[in-house]
Amino acid sequence: MDQYFYSTQIYDDFLILPEDEAHHALKVLRKKTGDEIIVVDGNGGLYEALFENENARNCNLKIINSKKNIGRPNHNIHIGISPPKSHDRLEWFIEKSVEIGIQEISFILTENSERKNIKMNRILKRAISSMKQSLKTYLPKINDMVSAKDFIVNCSNNEKFIAYLSEDENQHLLKSASAQNDYCILIGPEGDFSSEEITLATSMGYTGVSLGENRLRTETAAIVACHSVAYSNEIE
Repeated sequence: MDQYFYSTQIYDDFLILPEDEAHHALKVLRKKTGDEIIVVDGNGGLYEALFENENARNCNLKIINSKKNIGRPNHNIHIGISPPKSHDRLEWFIEKSVEIGIQEISFILTENSERKNIKMNRILKRAISSMKQSLKTYLPKINDMVSAKDFIVNCSNNEKFIAYLSEDENQHLLKSASAQNDYCILIGPEGDFSSEEITLATSMGYTGVSLGENRLRTETAAIVACHSVAYSNEIE
């Protein structure tokens, strides 16, 4: 099975592995000068490269083949999520959404949010790890926390949805999202969005949607939303 490494230091005919990636390759996998690995840049680029030295602190590799826009999706999924209280559960969402194929993640501070800060370094590391593990070449854009009001007002995606519990029967997201589009789905906290937040969202063009009859945790709801839209594009 192929194993991917990650680097953003890509040049015309060589690349540099970050120290942690180089350490894993050289010390754990016992790679030697002349050995070949596959490196991705998180922006659709895939590179076949050979080790030119065995120095983890300054590890250069010669690029022997490169490809661009590998696995580029025909849609864009942006999830705006109120982070759950448990950071471990938030990181689980990051891992699984990257596996499914998400393009952008935003953290929103709602009136009922249980968590008001994010450990962005841990989030990014989890996303990179999941990208490599699932053999993807694109790393999603991950945005820091903003207020729900600011996010709702400034979101520019084409199709905008807000998932919440409603006395009226909202249509399921799977039936609401059109194929090959640019989506944003808002996922609220355990206590749901406030009535003011829902009113603001609908006034700004968001469509209320359901994620099914089951009562879901925040991170589970976000995964269901992500998979529903990804799946709707796969079957078209």
